[in-house]
Amino acid sequence: MTESTRRTCPSCHTRLSPLAAECPECGLALAPPRQGRPLLFQASALGQAAFEPPQRALTAPALGRVAPVAVEVSPEELERPGPLEPLPPPAIRATLGLEESAASFWPLVKVEATEALLLALVQGLALLLPALALGLSPARLFVGAWPLVFPYLFAASWILFMAPLVLTGQSPMMGFFGVTLPENTPERRMAFSLVHMISVTCFPLSFLCMVLGPRHQTLAELLSGQELLSRPVARMR
Repeated sequence: MTESTRRTCPSCHTRLSPLAAECPECGLALAPPRQGRPLLFQASALGQAAFEPPQRALTAPALGRVAPVAVEVSPEELERPGPLEPLPPPAIRATLGLEESAASFWPLVKVEATEALLLALVQGLALLLPALALGLSPARLFVGAWPLVFPYLFAASWILFMAPLVLTGQSPMMGFFGVTLPENTPERRMAFSLVHMISVTCFPLSFLCMVLGPRHQTLAELLSGQELLSRPVARMR
């Protein structure tokens, strides 16, 4: 037989709620409930309640709270010369990368020399085709209609350099010699294509700039302030 859960006051025998702490009729204080924590409506027990958060285990590493490791270094080790000090001056220059510009000299010369020949071939074909259509020689067509022929040749030459540079960052012959333009914006590539066309057209002047300049920059690099770099080579692991 199960025990009844009804509660009554021992004094006036009034039915009470199982959670009541005192009788509402006679005011008799009742025994506290069996729970280990005080009732929410028992104001006298709130002062004895301890509101402490439960202990929890750390589930993440204490980032930023690890004490730094002290390393003892003697003054003799601090004054010890580094690996670059005993090197001779040529080795220091090679280590610092001062010979890198000299190594990129011949690739730039090959790029501009081959593109100068390609530009002459494209201009010759662009002038020969309308001359054959009109039944004239290319020289006579150029002399007789140079105000129209000159812009036509200029546009054909610029498209030859502008389209590859804007799309890929390399002129027609830069990919063969491992040279690239490190620019991501198309407007800067377009501006460089114009000065690069002028540099290729004036190849003897650009070659003179590369020979006399300490950094061996082309005429296009001097005019635009941009720099052509060697294309990185992929390494097999």
